[in-house]
Amino acid sequence: MLRWKYVLPILAATIWCVAPYGVAQVAAHDEPPPPSDIPGQFQPDTCTNRALCGELQPLTPMQSAEGVHAGLVWKKGAESPKLIFHARFPEFMGKDIADPDAIDAAIAAGKLFNGIGAPPNDGNDFDFSLRNSFKQLVYGGFLLRQGLARSVPTRIHYNLFMERALLFDPTHPSAFANHGVFDVALLDTDDFELNLSAFKETGFSRGLNYNLYCNGAATLEDGRVVFVGGHDMNSNNGLFKVNIFNPETETWAPRTRPCTRQNWADDPFGTKLFAADPHAPYYPGCNPLEIESTQPDDPSDMKYARWYPTAIILPNSKVLVLGGTDQDATLGPSPVPFPRDNNSDAAFRASKIHQVVPEIYDPVTDRTIALENARKIWSVYPQAEIVQTGPGRNDWKVCAIGGQSAISDSPLGIQFDGPYTGKTWCLDVHAALADPDRNVPAEKHWTLIDEAAEGHDYCCSTASLLTLGKKGQTLSHKVVLFAGKEPIPGSTNPNARRATKTVQMIDWAQPNPHWVRQGDLLQTGLNHHSVPLPDGTVVITSGRDTSKGTFEEFHSLRLQHFNPVDGSVRQLAKTTVSRGLHGNVFLMPDATIFIVGEDRINLVPRGDRAFPPGDPDLGVPNGQIFKPPYLFKADGTLAPRPVIESAPKGITYREEFDISVAGPASNIGSIVLMRTDVNTHGLTTGIRYVKLAFEVDDKKGKHGRIEVKAPSHVAQAVPGNYMLFVLNKAGVPSVAKHVHLTRHEDEKHEDEKHEREDREREEREHDRHANR
Repeated sequence: MLRWKYVLPILAATIWCVAPYGVAQVAAHDEPPPPSDIPGQFQPDTCTNRALCGELQPLTPMQSAEGVHAGLVWKKGAESPKLIFHARFPEFMGKDIADPDAIDAAIAAGKLFNGIGAPPNDGNDFDFSLRNSFKQLVYGGFLLRQGLARSVPTRIHYNLFMERALLFDPTHPSAFANHGVFDVALLDTDDFELNLSAFKETGFSRGLNYNLYCNGAATLEDGRVVFVGGHDMNSNNGLFKVNIFNPETETWAPRTRPCTRQNWADDPFGTKLFAADPHAPYYPGCNPLEIESTQPDDPSDMKYARWYPTAIILPNSKVLVLGGTDQDATLGPSPVPFPRDNNSDAAFRASKIHQVVPEIYDPVTDRTIALENARKIWSVYPQAEIVQTGPGRNDWKVCAIGGQSAISDSPLGIQFDGPYTGKTWCLDVHAALADPDRNVPAEKHWTLIDEAAEGHDYCCSTASLLTLGKKGQTLSHKVVLFAGKEPIPGSTNPNARRATKTVQMIDWAQPNPHWVRQGDLLQTGLNHHSVPLPDGTVVITSGRDTSKGTFEEFHSLRLQHFNPVDGSVRQLAKTTVSRGLHGNVFLMPDATIFIVGEDRINLVPRGDRAFPPGDPDLGVPNGQIFKPPYLFKADGTLAPRPVIESAPKGITYREEFDISVAGPASNIGSIVLMRTDVNTHGLTTGIRYVKLAFEVDDKKGKHGRIEVKAPSHVAQAVPGNYMLFVLNKAGVPSVAKHVHLTRHEDEKHEDEKHEREDREREEREHDRHANR
């Protein structure tokens, strides 16, 4: 347990600290002046008016896993969702990867407060606790002390004995219990014990057999979550696997279990193995460098292994998979550092390829179809969007940012690492599926629409905003793209790029959609995370610009507010917690947002408010609730909120449905649907704001009755779970009602007919190639 109790009165406030650079506990907006000999330390928040800036709440412990991959999931008919999340090694416990005794010894030796020193002393004193037995028997001998693996060791001892895939219940009485701590360095075991009962482990014990780190995810119409690809041993090495989580049972779909995982369960740490043979290279018959050991065949497998792929739910309730990378694990580990980043094995990393063939996963058959005829090379995690292209229910395409030419018949993908552009392409999925030459390598069925001003190596923080008319038409379909990379002036390296603060927006409802520059972000940065609000604006969190030399320029700590009406960006409240690529953010049913994630080792950087020297070992997983300005009156008190008294549990397309609100319906200014999904790395392909048309009958309206127009087309709002909000004319949102948007039965039958035709075509193609 950690708790610091040295008292120092400053300006009549009680501050807890450890001199000379100890940990200081301070209330929000009540920071002491930064020490003069720590340049670039955290600066006090200047945006403190709740009505303009909103308000951040104390930190919430998130137990044993960083929320790198996370999202809201719903049981059928449930009033509230749960939050599923995981990080690297979700199919293991922390103790499997890191030795708790070694961590305890480091803490006893004072390693928590030795800070970040001159290179190579990065302060990661828990690194040596990572187990060689795990590295050898499960990880193929590849470098383990790199990336998010370094965040597995933690000073919260009992978290090491929990799985690294969790389900968080925000409605649990203790879910957000806290001691009023706003600084990561101050969180300790006492804080983590407050809300432990709000979490449930959902890893190996619930049927998960694979490392889903760096997967793509999409939520199906029935609420199940499809996770495609992931992490086979080291970074960039992909999985063929399609794993599915069922919120109803809170379990994973059955998949073939790797011998590496089964043997570790039977003989943890190889204790029996090494007792019999101290020089055993791996479990008998289970060489991790052989694909059969880590990824045994399963009928649901994709054709191509993928790490960092995009998955997006389609209007026909299938899932499109784009991009991703893979490497050749058979090359084995190498003691020579890879010259690019010193973090992986040379030959292994040099074998990295990008997968250029899209695949479509069909949840009915639990199989995938490869679109060899629609090749394109993408940056990792290309942002994709469903776009209605005509008046018919099947008039839609999938549009994505950053595609490059990929004409190649190589079965091994393409080696390309940029630079990437902002080229924006749309894929005709129907045409690609129906193409008789679907299995012939080609680059067909893509249409170039426009080019955004900047490209992304990791694409990218966006927001999807739709407004529908009374006749069911799409009045606007805006997608906002935050920040990017531009060439460095004067650089002789064509791949050299620097972060920007550019905001661009495209309206897909326009006859000739194109990217238009908006107002800039407050500072340059990458790896932001954005979330649409029920009022149609967007909150941007997190981000870093690693080229900057001062703490405030390096870390984007100020939350930002984007208004798509005028393209403006303004400052909101400021957090003390720096989050980057592995952060995440969600809209909650009470119209607050929940900010989570980031590598544990990055959460207490040099310049940190509570511990200015910075120390990675002090970081612990956490989240933070933000109350947007619309929840407050001008005087800073909470605003009265509209109340939805009744709403249907389910709605179908093109129908009109009634809701009832407390008080006169004439007080309601807007009604919106907000789709939920699982996000990662700023990728939010399934999140969408949909503003609905509605009418208030004079007679019924006096009693709070409102008639609402449901979406007309599946491409406007794909089937699945939504939060329904009403907002009063002052822009204050209600607490959401959970509604399920579903297709009409005749549409389901028509889609099933097309699915049967697709399967029959696939079988004919398979037979034709088999008989050659």
